[in-house]
Amino acid sequence: MKKFLRNILLILGIPFVIIFALYWLTDPFRINKKFTLEDAPTVNREYISTELFLLQNSKYKYNSFVFSSSRGCRVNTYVWKKLLEETTTQKDTVSQFLFQSWAENIYGIEQKINFLDKNNIAIDNALLLIDYDCSFITSNNDKAFHKRHYLLANKSKFSYRINFFLAYLSKPSKIVSSITNVFQKSAPVFDTISNDWLAANRHNTAERPEQDFSLNKSKFSIIRSTNESFAAQAITPEYENVLRQIKKILDKHHTNYKLFVTPTYNQIHINQQDFQLLQEIFGKENVSNFSGKNAITEDKYNFSDVAHFDLVVGWDILHKIYKNDN
Repeated sequence: MKKFLRNILLILGIPFVIIFALYWLTDPFRINKKFTLEDAPTVNREYISTELFLLQNSKYKYNSFVFSSSRGCRVNTYVWKKLLEETTTQKDTVSQFLFQSWAENIYGIEQKINFLDKNNIAIDNALLLIDYDCSFITSNNDKAFHKRHYLLANKSKFSYRINFFLAYLSKPSKIVSSITNVFQKSAPVFDTISNDWLAANRHNTAERPEQDFSLNKSKFSIIRSTNESFAAQAITPEYENVLRQIKKILDKHHTNYKLFVTPTYNQIHINQQDFQLLQEIFGKENVSNFSGKNAITEDKYNFSDVAHFDLVVGWDILHKIYKNDN
């Protein structure tokens, strides 16, 4: 009987060991080995943001942060830095960083701000992007795409890696692709200083970007209503407490901060009560709303897809917020 059980364990165990060895050696999520700029991951955006911050902060001493979902990819932080230095007394002192996660919610933003505070990182400036459709929705953090960095979530590195291994097992195609991609290195598509998603952003600070008319707009399948449409109320008392905790930390650091509600292709407004609450907590002078029907959203060429506004919009929003440009 013991021999039979041993044989069964060997039969079951050998494939597991082989698969785990493949996972560890191929490192498909780029989390098993030391983070490097030469072979950076692109699966989990929060991992990139956190590891890049840890790697570069001693050199650049970041003090200004943009917190956002994937929509922050269209905010040029070098333009933000320039506007901060033009409109405040912070000439040549702004060191900015895009602290971003895909599908970021307000809990993720609070975790990042709390992490900076606990590690005695100055937060001189902050720009928070609020999405009516995901900022107040709890995402499935069990997926590799959304997994919170263990330092931000106060989890162990071991449990973090185990979760990625389970994600690897749950998708057989990932096992195959990890083998075929083992010799491929992915050049960073993000700026290795500021974490801007487009590395070229650092050079594009002088002139307003042009709209991208080459996009195939046939992929926009959502039919936009001719009527004004408002989202359902999303800020629960629990979310309100998180927002007030963010405000408390920003006040502690005497942060110069702004929030704006992002524009969306479907032209749905943030719920009016939610927006009023944001204004109440953070101050009307610090909160802007670009959701709903407006000059930005009426032009479909201001969007790169149905979920994301384009670079030209990021430029315009920053100038509206910091220089009151119309």
